[in-house]
Amino acid sequence: MEEKFENLEDRLYDKSYICPVCDNKFKAREIKKGKTVFKSLDLGLRGYFEPLMPDYYYVVMCDKCGYAAVTKTFNKTNARQIRNINENVNKNYKPPMYPLVYDANIAIDRYKKALYFAHIKGSDLSEKAYIAQKIAFICSDIKDEKQELEYNKHAYNWYNEAYLEEKFPIMDMEENQYLYNLAYLAYKIGNKDECKKTLSKVIVRKDLTATLKEKIEDFLEILKQDKA
Repeated sequence: MEEKFENLEDRLYDKSYICPVCDNKFKAREIKKGKTVFKSLDLGLRGYFEPLMPDYYYVVMCDKCGYAAVTKTFNKTNARQIRNINENVNKNYKPPMYPLVYDANIAIDRYKKALYFAHIKGSDLSEKAYIAQKIAFICSDIKDEKQELEYNKHAYNWYNEAYLEEKFPIMDMEENQYLYNLAYLAYKIGNKDECKKTLSKVIVRKDLTATLKEKIEDFLEILKQDKA
């Protein structure tokens, strides 16, 4: 029972960053190593942890100019992207203040700001898709089905286009996981035939990890039950 009442702030720390847009030195909230407990892995390969969800803290935001991006790409901004940001973002923009511990609504707001900057700077389609899917995941935490569907559709469309244009690994995903994720997104937006078609192609590959093979088998069983 004592664990339940522990201050969640004690599980977080402030990591130092330098903004690639304005050179401001600032700190962003991150979860300390070993301060969450893994509970399960869902069909979308999203891990569930207690008492804090790590993906609520995957957006880094400059507290001076407001530039926001996911941790995977925050420091991968090139000169053209920085120019796009400086030319298109209001110089008087003031980033919001957030509490020390983020809930689902705050996490969604931060991801939306990261998506806004991804559009402004002309990010790869896969980066936009990654952010959109994160928004959808967190919308599911608060049962916001309308927004969850909207952002899953964005993620599916952008990932589909990125598959034709970008080279692997794409957002740290190799091709097998990437195709599985496309199948999952197809399922989430109601395209079950496309989901089954993609899963059937992936499961016969010889280089599948044990975890991915197990998830595909589980997924195909769910699709069978859906038709029953």
